[in-house]
Order: sequence, then C-alpha cells, then structure tokens
Amino acid sequence: MILDVTGIPLTPGNNGDDCLGNGEHTDNNGLPIECCCDECDYYLECFPTLIKEEHTMDIVD
Repeated sequence: MILDVTGIPLTPGNNGDDCLGNGEHTDNNGLPIECCCDECDYYLECFPTLIKEEHTMDIVD
C-alpha cells in the first residue's frame, strides 16, 4: 500500500478513478479529501496520455 504524506492510501492506475487521493472522495467525517496526485511517484500510471503527448511533441519532420 502506498500512503501519501497525510496517510491517504494511493492506488495509482485506471486513470485515477479508484484512488482516494484523486480529489473526488470524502473521509470518514464527510470532508473532501484533497487531491494528492502531485505528490504521487506513480502519477503517470493514472494519466498515460501525458506520456504519449510528450513524445509526440518531440517528433521533428
């Protein structure tokens, strides 16, 4: 299990849909959980299109 600095479990992948740190979930008190994506070492597992976009910009004719 991967925990961010606040103790929120991060489950990278599946476009971030299942991850508690994606900013779309609430804690046990009903308060919104802050988005932790920028703190996650596996950020690109949730956003694979960013890798493709980065590489396509480097192509020169």
